[in-house]
Amino acid sequence: MSIKTDLKEWVREHFKIGDNPDYTDVADIFDMGFVDSFGAVEIIDYIESSYKVEITQRDIIVHGMKTLDEIAAVVDAKLLD
Repeated sequence: MSIKTDLKEWVREHFKIGDNPDYTDVADIFDMGFVDSFGAVEIIDYIESSYKVEITQRDIIVHGMKTLDEIAAVVDAKLLD
């Protein structure tokens, strides 16, 4: 399973999004109301514990990390380091 697929399914289940058609790989999960700031912390915790990478404040500022595409790209890049 790809990182993006894993994250997408985890976020969908954890935040009870269901089959909402607006929940896409490029949707801003915060602006769309799927996840709030507390949820952002939960997503980072999930990523760090599942993939054994550290998400820094710089990662969030530089890469945005507001869409599944952006989040998965950061994790992929960290795993390649």
